[in-house]
Amino acid sequence: MSNYIVVSAITGGCSVVFISQAIKTAKDRRDSNRIYQFLCRSLKDGQYRFRSSEAISAVTNLGVSRVAELCSKHGDIERKEQHRHMWRVGGSANRRFKLKKGRQLF
Repeated sequence: MSNYIVVSAITGGCSVVFISQAIKTAKDRRDSNRIYQFLCRSLKDGQYRFRSSEAISAVTNLGVSRVAELCSKHGDIERKEQHRHMWRVGGSANRRFKLKKGRQLF
């Protein structure tokens, strides 16, 4: 009987860890998408090439440190080399917004 309790406890513990990780991954994906969409809108408007973590934070209602963490992990978001907390849409997303009204944005 005690073997079943130990196995049940281990199974339950693993289930909790798996579910917690799945929830964290879903929240990260949701928040990363919010940041990415904001950066795409900023680029599409032609106003900004780079946005600061603070500006992104103000619009998305995420903390500055969370914005920086998610931007650094996102495959289509690039950091400005000279400035630690300046971000823009990069990679394949850049090609979608490359030209606007006959002038190059980058």
